[in-house]
Amino acid sequence: MKNKNLDNGKKLNKKELRTITGGLLQCVDLTTGLCRIVGASCAERQCRYVPDPLLP
Repeated sequence: MKNKNLDNGKKLNKKELRTITGGLLQCVDLTTGLCRIVGASCAERQCRYVPDPLLP
């Protein structure tokens, strides 16, 4: 996917930007490379925490 800058484009608000990324958060700190937040709402796989299902 190419990055195309449009002259007539509009700036999106926070809710619209979240919709484009699928509602996932960027959880990795770019300076350290470690997870700032751990949870199911993270876009990065290494930062997602999915609890194991309870076995009967």
